[in-house]
Amino acid sequence: MKKTLSLFVIICCLTTTKILAQRANLDREYFRTSFVDLPTIPIVDDSKRTFTSSSRNIFLEGFSRVAKNGTLDFRFNFHGTQIGEVDIKKNKHEEKDKDGNVTKTTYTYDVLCSYSSSATVSISNADSGENSSFSLSEDDNYVSTGHKTYSKASAFYNNNRYSIRDKYRNKHRNSMVNQTNSKINYRYGYVPVTSNQAQHFWIIATKKHPEFANHQEASSALKAIFSKMQYDQPVDDLLIEVQPWIEYFNDVVTRYNEDDKQHKKVRYASYYNIAKIYLNLDLPEKVKKYADLLTANEYDKKDGKRLNRSAEDLINDFTINEISTRHFEVVTEDLSNEPDVEIVYADDPAEESEKAVAFLITSTNDTIQTTVAVDELTKASAAIQMLDENNKANEVAATDSKQIVLTTGDIYEVVNFASSVASDKTNAPKFAKAIYQGSKVSLYEHMGKEYVIKYTNTEDGISTMSKDFVFGFNKKLASLSTECEAVKTKITANEYKNTKEGLLAYSQAYDACAAE
Repeated sequence: MKKTLSLFVIICCLTTTKILAQRANLDREYFRTSFVDLPTIPIVDDSKRTFTSSSRNIFLEGFSRVAKNGTLDFRFNFHGTQIGEVDIKKNKHEEKDKDGNVTKTTYTYDVLCSYSSSATVSISNADSGENSSFSLSEDDNYVSTGHKTYSKASAFYNNNRYSIRDKYRNKHRNSMVNQTNSKINYRYGYVPVTSNQAQHFWIIATKKHPEFANHQEASSALKAIFSKMQYDQPVDDLLIEVQPWIEYFNDVVTRYNEDDKQHKKVRYASYYNIAKIYLNLDLPEKVKKYADLLTANEYDKKDGKRLNRSAEDLINDFTINEISTRHFEVVTEDLSNEPDVEIVYADDPAEESEKAVAFLITSTNDTIQTTVAVDELTKASAAIQMLDENNKANEVAATDSKQIVLTTGDIYEVVNFASSVASDKTNAPKFAKAIYQGSKVSLYEHMGKEYVIKYTNTEDGISTMSKDFVFGFNKKLASLSTECEAVKTKITANEYKNTKEGLLAYSQAYDACAAE
């Protein structure tokens, strides 16, 4: 009996040792890759790889920017930022004692508002003769919390409404420019890609496994070989260097040929690693062979199918691009002879010629629908350029106009005043953007840098960049505010500044005081 028991224990130990020896836990070992991501709509003739665009912020890898007659032309039209309904939410806060009784109730007020922007990108492809376009949109919800009173919440928003809108306008436009670059480079660009984490091998991590040391050596050697890969250099030499390790993995398959899970797992790693080597060395037909072996091995069929799809995609890319490698020199240059422009995303003013639908009210009260370039309108003074239905520019004089209403929500009025920044500094009609229009006073912005106050009991506006304002702001503003002593007191206490926010706060306060 004792002999039988001892024999049983010995058999069990031997069996356990064999199982432990063959168990193969696998770890991902990431390696470096570098290649050119090929386009889905290629310009095969590299002498035709030129482009033009409406914005310096649009770029295309593998192409030369030219001043005109580019094979590809991109028109980025930003349609502006719409402001949604402004809501002020009342929040109740209760303090309770240890018995749960309310001992104190307070309220705070939150400002809620939505902002949405849209753009259209038009593409002209002279190589194929095709024209296409796509639309973009961005949305944000603005929240300002914790105001102690309704009036303080309302005043905060009104005093900052334009800077808030400009913040989201810039954010949305920059995001859409980035999306545009991603889309056009995916379609047409030859984009160099280098990554240390996108690809991996499966390497045995179980130290007691017979192949552990060899797998670790293979991993180190392969990672060192692939670290030398450059997107603009051929991979022929790398293929020679990896050959001994391909042979090693093939040899492992012949030695682990049993129909059990652990042997399948080792074979899986070999097939997978060889397929990944060939995939990254631009040999998709060889990838398919080992992908099929992966599937037939039945350890992880999904990886075999995924690698087969990757191989088919690469074959398709090579076919449509009439090329057999993803490793070649990429030339991206600027031949437009335009002045260099620093690309600043966070606070970049509207560089693109943003177009908006507008309604012009003429001096004879006719209403004309037209299109305007918003950045040009911002700079306008005595006249503006408007586009007709044929996209032809026509000049409209301020003397022949009353008002321009944009679908973005902005309004430009014709105001009579003497400018300190325009070429025509005489007291004459000029276009100015309405910032605030009250019953007693209105505030306008002229040419994007000059603020004009106009009282309803006067015919002419007053530039806050005039000498009297610049050298005696408080004195001049107080002399214009005789109808409201409370506001005059605030002026002499330096509560208002000669800025958009400061003048807006003054205008609102004066209008409210004068209306009492």
